[in-house]
Amino acid sequence: MKNTRLWIADSEVSYADAFREYVNLRKSHLFQVQMCTEPEQFEKVLSSEEIEILLISVRWFEMLKDFIRNECVILLSEGSVPKELGSYPTVYKYQSSENILREIMYYYSEQDEEEYYTQTHRDNQVIGVYSPSEGVRKNQFALTLGQILAEDRNVLYLNLEECSGFSEILCESHWNLSDLIYYLRQNKTSFLYRLNSMVRKMDRLDYIPPCESYTDFCQITVEEWQRLLHLIRTQSAYDFIILDLGNLTGHEADLLRQCSGIYVLTERDIISQGRVEQWEGHIRTSDGMDILEKLQRLELPNCITELCGEEDLRMLPQQKLGYYVRELLQE
Repeated sequence: MKNTRLWIADSEVSYADAFREYVNLRKSHLFQVQMCTEPEQFEKVLSSEEIEILLISVRWFEMLKDFIRNECVILLSEGSVPKELGSYPTVYKYQSSENILREIMYYYSEQDEEEYYTQTHRDNQVIGVYSPSEGVRKNQFALTLGQILAEDRNVLYLNLEECSGFSEILCESHWNLSDLIYYLRQNKTSFLYRLNSMVRKMDRLDYIPPCESYTDFCQITVEEWQRLLHLIRTQSAYDFIILDLGNLTGHEADLLRQCSGIYVLTERDIISQGRVEQWEGHIRTSDGMDILEKLQRLELPNCITELCGEEDLRMLPQQKLGYYVRELLQE
């Protein structure tokens, strides 16, 4: 895997050094960051080094713009930017390194440069969580499972429900799964950068905010979902991808085939049991024995947690459901 060369050019030594250290220690290893804090020295760098992304202060750019050629230039702003530089992508300097990096990946993915990541088989797993009779408890189980696995592995949680409601309790984001699918439709090549620009974190668990528009969701085809999964599996560093599935307008069977393991949740009452039996019967008659072989039915303990905010989601592994999931994973 080739690391993209990212240079930060800014006079504030402690700032540049802290950003370089933060990025170079990340697990994803998308970038190799180098820094320069002297304008005269950077003139030489521009003439002798290969630079793919240049994160440069506005003042430095105005001094050195005649020496800058083909780099992807992103301005590091402390506030306002001169009107004549308004066409350049800009990130605000005094925000978290995580947010700055996310914006850099977004802008770089727009460049549509040559793809550096080969689509090779990786030793990762897709785990499906589904229920024809459960809703909130299914969500809580999937999030608890993802957070526990993420304690020592790289895990991505994807909610593929038509109406998840998570946008009301998760932190706001400019982008969600609909935007990622739209990016794929444009056949651009820098998928991994766009994926990472959209990833949010719930402690150690990565997730992409789910679709907000029911109309947009219904327009996503099964082939697009499958392509998304394929690219995540072959290009990212995730060990597990958790699929929290809804009815997917009839696509759930096609995506369950992508899973190495499937948890199907049910209650003990006869209606819930009947729904699962009916669904399994449908899968069986639809030539889905390969799905049923990977399926594990679960009757969750009576441990639903009232969720009032994002912090409650983060605490799920410490609740009764968390102890249940840990025992399940040890079996």
